[in-house]
Amino acid sequence: MSEQIEIFDQKRKKYRGDTIIGSIIFFIAWVIRSIIQIFELEMVTFHTIVFIILLLAICYQAFFAVKLNLIEKKIKSNPALNEALHNELVRLNELKAWKVAFFSVILFIVLVGILALTVKIDDTMLIVLTALLVGFGSYNTTVYVLDN
Repeated sequence: MSEQIEIFDQKRKKYRGDTIIGSIIFFIAWVIRSIIQIFELEMVTFHTIVFIILLLAICYQAFFAVKLNLIEKKIKSNPALNEALHNELVRLNELKAWKVAFFSVILFIVLVGILALTVKIDDTMLIVLTALLVGFGSYNTTVYVLDN
């Protein structure tokens, strides 16, 4: 049974890590796209390439998010796996990750507020979506770092 627990734990860590890699690629492309949009730069070809990278990163993240979700369902359906892999330490790490995500979003909003003093930002949806990306990314990264 301990071998099965180790296999499920390794898969969960790998899928979470792959999801984070996809998030990093997406976030970098998103920031580049946002800069192009905020400064109204005329870079049609570059904008198209960044958009394709965004789509590929979304597909990559979705693939590993589904795999992570499936492995979590298998863990929760098996009482021995659930007890071993969703212990108090894992729940504490998830609570810490929510705290980090909350403060990351607050810090992002403060930074955007400071940036808005110098640069006019018309697209509020851009800010909202980026804040969500910061929150989700910081949550997943924190859980990954604390579980390793």
